[in-house]
Amino acid sequence: MDGTTGTVQRVFSQPLRPLGVTVGVLLVVATFAAVAGTPWQTYASMAAAIIQMIAAVLMGVIGIGLAYLSWAADA
Repeated sequence: MDGTTGTVQRVFSQPLRPLGVTVGVLLVVATFAAVAGTPWQTYASMAAAIIQMIAAVLMGVIGIGLAYLSWAADA
């Protein structure tokens, strides 16, 4: 059995792996978009901007964790 057949069988045995990686990467990209939106210049209150930045960082951490767990789940 060649390596390609084994890879295809592995992908079909874990059908949610590509979805988990894709959603994780999307969350990280959304984090960069939130930071690039410079909320500290658009909100009247600095507290609102700080809360949005904390939420964006947490979203990025969740995205990285989801992508890593989905990618590393070969067991």
